[in-house]
Amino acid sequence: MVVALVLIGAPGSGKSSVLEALMTLLEIDGLEYGAIESEQLSLGSPLLSGRDWTQQLDAVLALQRESGRFRFLVAATVENANELRHVVHGTGADAPLVVCLSASADTVATRIADREPERWPGKPQLIAHARELAAVIPTLDGIDVVIDTRDRLPGEVAAEIHTEMRRRGLIPAPSDD
Repeated sequence: MVVALVLIGAPGSGKSSVLEALMTLLEIDGLEYGAIESEQLSLGSPLLSGRDWTQQLDAVLALQRESGRFRFLVAATVENANELRHVVHGTGADAPLVVCLSASADTVATRIADREPERWPGKPQLIAHARELAAVIPTLDGIDVVIDTRDRLPGEVAAEIHTEMRRRGLIPAPSDD
């Protein structure tokens, strides 16, 4: 059985930090998984369209499944329900869980302003777009759980997702050794 966590949210919502913390929890559990930050597939100038990066994600996930992986963590900034459906479908998961990380427009703007270099010419546009997406993404059809990341550490959010994954059978309960 193929299972997947699809972690979505606006830029600055905490996807990368939470993904890293969740990976640590799965490693502590001794579980195998594949993790992909889909934004890496669109990098360059100009950024690839949603249609293009989701096709690339499909190909990467297919190769991962061919290599014997059956549990996936995918972080993605989807901008509409169609992109979300495409990402979920691309995982090939029998049991997908879509978690949206949510934060206010001001929170995502502040996080981006703090992390991106001042000299980067795309910074103002990213901040403006993230502000818009902060309101749009949590309302998309197909989301199972929305978690507000404002004033929360990535490890706390990852622990909540880890518990939800266990509750839904995406990861096994700990054994009593």
